[in-house]
Amino acid sequence: MKAAIKTLCITVVLFLSFMMVNSAWAADKPVKLRYASFFPENQLMSEIQKIWQQEVTKRTKGLITFESYWGASMGAPMAHLELIKKGTAQVGCMHEWYTPSRFIFGNFEYVFPFGPTDYEIVAKANRKIRAEFPQFAQDAKKENIIMLMDAPGGEYAFMSTKPLKSIADFKGEKVTLVGRYFGRWMPPGATAVVRPVAERYDLLRTGVVNVDLLPFEHFDAFKIYEVAKYFIKARLTTALYGPIYMNLDTFNSFSPEIQKILLDTGRDVEMMAAKEIIPNKYKALMKVYKDKGVTFIDFPESEIKKWAEMLPDIPAEFAAECEAKGYPGNKLVQRWQEITEEMGYKWPRKWGVKK
Repeated sequence: MKAAIKTLCITVVLFLSFMMVNSAWAADKPVKLRYASFFPENQLMSEIQKIWQQEVTKRTKGLITFESYWGASMGAPMAHLELIKKGTAQVGCMHEWYTPSRFIFGNFEYVFPFGPTDYEIVAKANRKIRAEFPQFAQDAKKENIIMLMDAPGGEYAFMSTKPLKSIADFKGEKVTLVGRYFGRWMPPGATAVVRPVAERYDLLRTGVVNVDLLPFEHFDAFKIYEVAKYFIKARLTTALYGPIYMNLDTFNSFSPEIQKILLDTGRDVEMMAAKEIIPNKYKALMKVYKDKGVTFIDFPESEIKKWAEMLPDIPAEFAAECEAKGYPGNKLVQRWQEITEEMGYKWPRKWGVKK
C-alpha cells in the first residue's frame, strides 16, 4: 500500500513538473529572428554560428528560427553594434574592438603577444574571466545587448613568400595585418602594413609585401596560399573575434526557460568549436595547403622567447589605459595570465609589470 502511494506521488510530481514546463513554454510564441554577421557565409566563424542557430532551433523545438544576413549585407562591420542594439537585427555577430570606447575590456586578449593557442584553454579561460569581472556584462547592458556565445577563432599564423625561421629573417620584411596591436608585435626590422584582408592577395602577388598575418582559416578564404608558399606557425595567439550578442529587449521577451536554452547553447557550442570544429578545420586546411605546395615551418621556441622579451609591455600599457577610465586593468591583465597558467599554458614572459 505504501509503495503504491509513493508511486502515485512520484507520478503526480512528474506530471505537474511536465505541465509547468509546458505552460511556461506556451507563453513563448514562434519567432524568426533577424541575424546579422559581417563574416562571409562560408567562413569558419560563420560555420560555428550556424551550428549555434541550429542547436537553438532544435532545443526550442522549432520555436526560434533565424533569417540570416551574412557578409555584412545588413550593414558595415562597425555598424553591427547599432543594428543589434536597436533591434534592426535581433541577434548577431558584433566585434567589440570596432567600438573600443564602449567596451573598455573588449577583446582584451589581443593585447597579449604569444597568448594561449589551445582552443579549450582560451574558451574556458574566457568564460572564467568574464564571470570574475562584471564590467563585461555591464558594458553590454549599457548598449542594450547580452552576450550569448564567444567561441574562439583560428590560431593566428604567418604566410610568407619566403622561409622565415628566425627573428633575423624578418628584417626588412613588410607584413600585412590589421588592428591596433599587431603592428607592435613584429620583430625589430619588420614593417607593419595595415590593409584589409581582401587587398592582401595582390600585395603578395606583386611583391609589395612578402608576409601576411591572419587566423589560419583566412588564408583559405582569401586564397593566400596561392601566392605565399610558406606557413609559419609562431604560436602568436588565439583570439575570440566572433561573439554572438542578442538585443536585450528581445532576450527579455522570452521565458526564463528559453533564455536558459539560449545561454546554455552558447556555452556548449563554444566547447564544440574548441574540441571539434576548429581542430577538424585546421587538419583539413593543412592538407589543402600541403597539396598546393605550401611548406610548413614551426618557429623555434627559443626564438619565440627572445622575440617576446624584445617587445614593449603592451598589456601594461593597456592596463594603465583601463585604470585611467576606472576599470581594473591591472587585475584583468594579471588574472588572464594566472587563469591560463592554471589551465596549463606557459607564457614566454611576464606581462603587465608595473614600473
